[in-house]
Amino acid sequence: MFLSQKRRFAEILVIKRLLRNSKKELNSEKFYDPLDIESSDLSKYEEICNVMPVRTENNKVNIICTKYLRYLKNCEALNNGSFTYDVSTLLNYWLYDKLINIYGNNDELDIRLGFGRFQYVWEYQKFFPKKKPYYEKCKPDLDMVNHKDWKNRKELYDYCVNYEYMASTCPYFDDACTKHCEYINGKSKLYKHFESVCPPKGSDSPEFYDKCKKYDPNIVLNALKCHEKLKLKEIMTQGLRPETTQIGTKVGQSVLGVAPVLLTAAPLYRYTPIGSWVRNLGGINQNSITNTGGEEMEGFLGNTQESGDMSYGDSGNYIWYQTM
Repeated sequence: MFLSQKRRFAEILVIKRLLRNSKKELNSEKFYDPLDIESSDLSKYEEICNVMPVRTENNKVNIICTKYLRYLKNCEALNNGSFTYDVSTLLNYWLYDKLINIYGNNDELDIRLGFGRFQYVWEYQKFFPKKKPYYEKCKPDLDMVNHKDWKNRKELYDYCVNYEYMASTCPYFDDACTKHCEYINGKSKLYKHFESVCPPKGSDSPEFYDKCKKYDPNIVLNALKCHEKLKLKEIMTQGLRPETTQIGTKVGQSVLGVAPVLLTAAPLYRYTPIGSWVRNLGGINQNSITNTGGEEMEGFLGNTQESGDMSYGDSGNYIWYQTM
């Protein structure tokens, strides 16, 4: 009993080590992310990967091969029942996607040769004990993923793997739930695609389609109250935009409204009795200005009236500024 618990603990540590560097949130992303990590330990798998080279793009395929072998080393820990989804399906879609990125969708021969390389290293007796039950789940299987609509199938399976996590977090985290609702809503077209190619008696359906049908957005969006959350976000987004524009308009109008007043006031202050009157209110002697050296200079407005009626006083010596 103690040994089994110790082994279980060691497996958990392996899983945590594989996933700890991932900043992803969804289950499928957490699975793919560690597979893509570059690390120095990949070099120890190069010799095995070079045993059976492919005919083109060998170096690129080797990179995938070494990452696959690194995953294979931890295959038992990743297939011990800790996950509620089939890890082998995710793995094969990852392998297929990588080969497609190298060879393109139409190069079926090289893609098959690439999978043949992965199957060869999977069977490499000197490296791994392939007869253990968990090892079968890490076997490359081209037939599992080689379909014309493989991208749609991969997207569907990724979504199904991710749904349980999203559903479990929605009741407790509103912001995260709104983001998940947008993700779920985006799969509506995907389900319409499979509804058209997977009639009740049709055979051209993914093996996992029946399990994924219960996660149809038309069903789960209501269950998670997504319509209310998405509508609220839309209202808030639309409500903020006009308000921000209105504030900017008001500020701009205020500045433009003040500008003529300032332009008018400056000459009045300098060249008319208004300036003299304002200075008198502030106790400023308009007849002299003290410079930085302490010397008094005759004021530019020395002959202006110091006080009196601003409107009806003697205006013969004043220069009036009139706006156009």
